[in-house]
Formats: sequence, C-alpha cells, structure tokens
Amino acid sequence: MFERTINFIIFRIACPALNTTRTQTSNWHFDTQAVDHNTNVTLTCAAGYWWQPPSLSGHPNTTKTVNCGSDGNWTPAFGDCVPISMNILRELFDIVSCS
Repeated sequence: MFERTINFIIFRIACPALNTTRTQTSNWHFDTQAVDHNTNVTLTCAAGYWWQPPSLSGHPNTTKTVNCGSDGNWTPAFGDCVPISMNILRELFDIVSCS
C-alpha cells in the first residue's frame, strides 16, 4: 500500500502597520510595531481623550486591545479617541445644572 501525505500551506497576511493607520487626529499611541497575525496590541488614548462609546459602567475607556487576524485586519475596528468633554459627561450621567 502507498501512503499519501497531504501538505497544506496557509497564507497569512500581516496587518497594516499601526503607524500608517494612525493619523494626526487619532489621539492614540501604541507600544509595539508588531503586525504579525494573531498579535494583540494595546492602543492608549492621549490624556484627556477616550474611546467612544464609554464602558457599560460609564467609565471612560482609555485603552483598547486590538488583534491582527489571519485575514490581515485589526479587530475590533477602531477609530479615533475623542476629547472628554462636559457635554459627553452630561449625557452619560444625566447631569442637571443647578441654576
């Protein structure tokens, strides 16, 4: 009897470099240049900024961990950090002014 061996080749695509994904208005930074598949990277908002929407408990999310998938995409999707403003805090906590 003959034995047959089947070899599989899996092609994985590296994710785009975060330094080219980031813009001047992104207001976040990261601590690694790794872009290989299955790599986790933590993005951190600049001081005074947070990711939208805030956490379910109402606390600002200032960090987000993204993963480079084997399809070459970062997940979850991410955008820009936004300024923490009193208007956002009023909406979140239903603050009523005392006049």
